[in-house]
Amino acid sequence: MSVKNFDCNKIKRTFWTFTMKDKKDENDKVIEKGKKLIVRMPQKKVFEAIQALENVDEDNATVEDTNSVYELMAAVLNNNMSKTPVTIEDIKDYDIEECTAILEAYMEFVNELKTNPN
Repeated sequence: MSVKNFDCNKIKRTFWTFTMKDKKDENDKVIEKGKKLIVRMPQKKVFEAIQALENVDEDNATVEDTNSVYELMAAVLNNNMSKTPVTIEDIKDYDIEECTAILEAYMEFVNELKTNPN
């Protein structure tokens, strides 16, 4: 009988690189370049938030549902390698179209893992 070892610390990880929007002044001049975040695959709480958001009826969306989009984005972006905190306040200037595009891109990243045989 042989003993096989499995080390969780040696699992090959996949990451998603995300660059936040530049911060601009009232004259539309860039005052701070957008931070680059290296985001990990989602953890349990992020998967739960994704699932809750998928159950929202878009035709009857409420303010709470919109808040859920921003909460999900903050949760996704907070799961970054540098542990840079990202709050809803940090992303409040993102409009709903930007949020939707970001979350769609993130889900493409997550779904790639399902289709990758390695």
